[in-house]
Amino acid sequence: MPLTKCPNKCSKTILQLREQGKLDLNKPIKNYLPDYPDKVSLRVTPHQLLNHTSGIVLIDTVSSLENAMKYGLGLYSTPNTSDELLKSFVNDSLVNEPGTTFNYNNAEYILLGKIIEELYQKTFEQVLKEKILEPLGMTNSGMAQEKKIIKNLASTYFTEKNPDSLINDIPIFIENWYAAGAMYSSPTDLLIFSNALFGLKLINKESLDLMLTPGLDDYGYGVWVRGDGDEKAMERYGRIMGSNAVWIRFLNKSTTIIILSNTNMTDLGEFATALEKNIR
Repeated sequence: MPLTKCPNKCSKTILQLREQGKLDLNKPIKNYLPDYPDKVSLRVTPHQLLNHTSGIVLIDTVSSLENAMKYGLGLYSTPNTSDELLKSFVNDSLVNEPGTTFNYNNAEYILLGKIIEELYQKTFEQVLKEKILEPLGMTNSGMAQEKKIIKNLASTYFTEKNPDSLINDIPIFIENWYAAGAMYSSPTDLLIFSNALFGLKLINKESLDLMLTPGLDDYGYGVWVRGDGDEKAMERYGRIMGSNAVWIRFLNKSTTIIILSNTNMTDLGEFATALEKNIR
């Protein structure tokens, strides 16, 4: 089914570049995107993009379900290439001093995707296939497009006001999420990915530790890390309209919970927590 967020794949690819010596997490992104305006690129680092503290202007402007129903989903309502997405905010000034404020922002993963393309000289989709999907045999995963027919892809639905009534999702161009979330996958494929990640088949122990180091808002690189002892967990949520996903790894018990839903009728976080209590 469609996944609303895939920054985990993006952040792992960035960490692979770090291990190869091609990228320094703490150097300004000007080193990797030389055409990006100096007022931002000389002040922001890949580290700050990964943990959503860059201060770059938000690109998601839809503030409520009511507005989405009335006006659509803004940037995602018409087709855009990754370059066009970048142009939508490239000349904007920073809204916060880098490193000081957590603000979840898809723009940061658009920039990370462009860095990956620049360093590999390939499209993000090609890199994703070569570095993650094909080596792991994730045959039910890939980049989604609005016009692309994908076998067995679930349709998504949501409830607006009446909890007993579902309607079709608002039309969107999922490819506009680009490196931030233009993916489809299955629970089995996501478990393959999770096991490979924690089995150090994708990145080394040092990179995994960096990913799982919580910063502002308990956020690491593409994931939240919360709790203590047996309850310490890595958490990743994705949600847009009827497409919902949760991936939780209890770090001290090696327990993984992955749930995908094609409606917005269930709080997957609460469901996952209740499920974990029943499998102790």
